[in-house]
Amino acid sequence: NVLRSLAARARARLVDRRGFVLPVVVFGLMLMSTLAVVAVLTAGDEQRSSRAMHESSQAFYAAEAGLQMTYAMVDSFQAALDTLQPGDSLDLGWVTLGGGSSYRSVFHRLDNEGGGQLLYVLMAEGRGPGSFGGQRMLSLAITAEASGDGSGYMLGDCCEAAVAMRGSAELEDQAGLSGYDTHPPGWEAGGVCSDQKYDKPGLMMKDTTRLIMQDDAWIDGEPALSHNPDLDDSTWEQFGDLSWDSLSGMYDKIFHDGTFSPNPSTKVVAGETVCDTDDPGNLGSPDPNHPCFDYFPVVLISDNVTFDNGYAQGVFVLAWDEAADQGSEFDLEMNLTVNGVILGKGCVEPEEDSRFYGSILVDGNYRNLHLCNADKDYAMNDGDATVTWSQCAVDRAILNSGLSEFATVTIPGESSGGRLLVSRSFSEGF
Repeated sequence: NVLRSLAARARARLVDRRGFVLPVVVFGLMLMSTLAVVAVLTAGDEQRSSRAMHESSQAFYAAEAGLQMTYAMVDSFQAALDTLQPGDSLDLGWVTLGGGSSYRSVFHRLDNEGGGQLLYVLMAEGRGPGSFGGQRMLSLAITAEASGDGSGYMLGDCCEAAVAMRGSAELEDQAGLSGYDTHPPGWEAGGVCSDQKYDKPGLMMKDTTRLIMQDDAWIDGEPALSHNPDLDDSTWEQFGDLSWDSLSGMYDKIFHDGTFSPNPSTKVVAGETVCDTDDPGNLGSPDPNHPCFDYFPVVLISDNVTFDNGYAQGVFVLAWDEAADQGSEFDLEMNLTVNGVILGKGCVEPEEDSRFYGSILVDGNYRNLHLCNADKDYAMNDGDATVTWSQCAVDRAILNSGLSEFATVTIPGESSGGRLLVSRSFSEGF
């Protein structure tokens, strides 16, 4: 009985083990099928992702191309941009590139109404050629660019007054200095001067106690007389980005020790009448219709030079003899008119009904006692000579003489056009 019982139990165990294998096999098949499906799906996702990244890169370069091409052609859209009001947009539409990529450029005006600096943002949206390319967006900030060359030129400490100086000044008879901004005769009608005027001091001195006024001499301006203790050696050592040596060596013409009557002259070249800049006595013309109207040479005045009975315009530099430690004398006489800038080391003597429009910056500490009167470094005497501040004369002299690249513009031109700012953003989407 015991043996029969043991045999029955063994058979029962064999029957139980026979039912275990099938579920294990079925579960294994299900697991392997699931892993196979996951592998296939993962491979597809990787393929789609890789394709999307490739086409998204194409979208980026499409946006980059659109941004650069649109900005390069901004002048052709300027008329439309000028009509935009703050908050308005200019959509240039979609452009398809070779390979199927495309971009769309949109200008947005962001500044507030009521004047001030114009501000635009140029947005370029790029799309890849396929369905997975998504989009990329790039932007540039564009602001208004001053048209023309601006005004209010400053060449170092020049020009802050009708006359700015270190040393002594003497005004006699009916000689006068005016700081009220005045356009030279004929220039206003020629449309070369701004309607806006900027009044300055008539006379600016380092030491105002060294001013001598006699008879009916006069000074006016805003203010008439100004004290500037900062007029020192450095004022005449550096003119903007130009040293004194560089400036005095940049002259187009030189006048040395004599009396001259400058007047404009022309010549015919290839059948056209042009300004004869080779003529030593030609220093420009006051007439807006004359070929020499825009001719403003840099003129070096050396030793004792007198201009009389004529017209001159330009930047006049008083030479300084370093060995003798003495400057030069520049006399303006006999109904002479001069427009522009006079600066340097020595003395200036407008007299005998001469007229000067522009600005004078002179260092009378470098005086030549054999040329200038011993008791003064800057003199105005004899008759009705006047020196009148003119922003227009200063600006045209510095601009047309070629010195503007070394000068500073303090009055920007009117806004128009666009220029790139250091502002750029990047975004993307799928």
